[in-house]
Amino acid sequence: MKNIALLFLVLVLALEPAAAQAQEDFEPEEMTAFIIQAPHGVVENGLAAGDSNLSAYVFFETYHNGNMNVTMEIDVPEGFVLQDTSLHSFSLQTEYEDWYRLIDIYIPEETPPGAYNISASAIVDVNGSKHSIVRKAQIRVASKEEIANEISVSGLVIPSDEDGYGDPRRPSNTLVIRETSPALKKLLKATELQIDREELISTYIGVEVSNKGKSTVSVIVTYDILDIKTGETVKAYKPDLMGMSADAFCNAALKLPPGSSSLASIPLYISDNAMGGDYLLRVNVKLTGSDWTAVKHDQKITSISRKWGPITITFVSILIGLAAVSLFFSRSKEIMDRFKTRNLVLISLFGTVSFAAINLPMTILWELSHAIFGPFSFLFTGLFHEILLYMLIASLVVLIPKPGVVSLFMLVRFLLGGFITGSFTPITFITLSLNAVILELMMYTAGISGKNPDPENRFRMGFVCGIAEMVSGYAGFSVWMVLYRLFYSEWYIIANILISGFLYTFIGAWFGISLGNRLKKVAE
Repeated sequence: MKNIALLFLVLVLALEPAAAQAQEDFEPEEMTAFIIQAPHGVVENGLAAGDSNLSAYVFFETYHNGNMNVTMEIDVPEGFVLQDTSLHSFSLQTEYEDWYRLIDIYIPEETPPGAYNISASAIVDVNGSKHSIVRKAQIRVASKEEIANEISVSGLVIPSDEDGYGDPRRPSNTLVIRETSPALKKLLKATELQIDREELISTYIGVEVSNKGKSTVSVIVTYDILDIKTGETVKAYKPDLMGMSADAFCNAALKLPPGSSSLASIPLYISDNAMGGDYLLRVNVKLTGSDWTAVKHDQKITSISRKWGPITITFVSILIGLAAVSLFFSRSKEIMDRFKTRNLVLISLFGTVSFAAINLPMTILWELSHAIFGPFSFLFTGLFHEILLYMLIASLVVLIPKPGVVSLFMLVRFLLGGFITGSFTPITFITLSLNAVILELMMYTAGISGKNPDPENRFRMGFVCGIAEMVSGYAGFSVWMVLYRLFYSEWYIIANILISGFLYTFIGAWFGISLGNRLKKVAE
């Protein structure tokens, strides 16, 4: 028994110096991570305004594998009001365990401008050994007028891509919203059914913020969409997401060095019950960690609903194209028997000439004309697609004034273009078939083709071809907008269908009559 007691005493005496040495070897700077940011997110000197709140961020982490008791005290300059308790006590048990807090501080309006220090001191107790660590953060207090003059919104792009550089597919200062078809709305109302859709349409807002001051500024950029008449926030354009306020998602943080600008991209979510109309987009710029809005920038925007006209036109055009193809294949023998062999050879010849004189050159000149003339390239391409094309069509109808000539002509162009240039596309099929059907019907109705044809009347031929091209051209724009989600300005569509669609077509048909009469004399 005495031997056991003696052995225990020896072990205690041997371990006591080791424990004391371990306590002496504890280095708080190496075994802990301790930072304070004022305001939150600002590593260097922060900026604050009088009569505002800021949130200081305090973080403490241990690298010690054992119990650690910490007493944290926050010290603010005289006059500053600490909204939270200045003393915090906590324990950390294992390695890499951490503690953090956001400390709200109020800066009175009468606080003189200048530099102030906010400090955080931590008393670290490890196995009875206490160590003190101090961290300081410096902030510059300036007047609100001074800060507002230093920070500005220098650019605002809506809609934008995810990088904030704009979306060329949409007109500027507009939002495109989704809504249920009017006919479907009536059906749902009559049947008392509902459609529940939780997904949201989203776009982006590109905001460029500039800092003209001499201090680095960290800001948070947010937005609100307001009713332009009442000034109230429209919830449909800033809905709650996953049970959280949209402010948690619809913001961007920027750090602006002196004399710099930075571009922020903020997501914008639109709920399904949003309505079209004019709204006010308000961009708010706040200092990081502050509840005071330094800059407000307003811009009028327009919310447009989905246009059901182009969708309906596209759907009808597809049906017409499919019906025309079905009719041709179901009665191909009857249709082909109406034409003599020399007629079919002549139609094929004209179709081949149109492909060689129009399709092939335009594969090269199309991109070149767009690069040179931009949105006015149709003034150049119309020389081929309208004038030259309708010269051939009108002259062919003069030679063979029968229903079905234009359709066979278009079919030859489509097949040659598809096999040689690979242009078997839905757009090409829809536009060519629609154009052929409209031309056939209008020519037959106007007496240009049929039982007693009169294809040599220049005004009638030019007017019929011009109207048909305008209708098919507008339908073509609708198909492009729906199938490829493109946007065309109204002035561009109107100018295109009036100048290239009607005027160029009328000119081409006019000269086509002369060409057809000369060819008829040669044939006779």
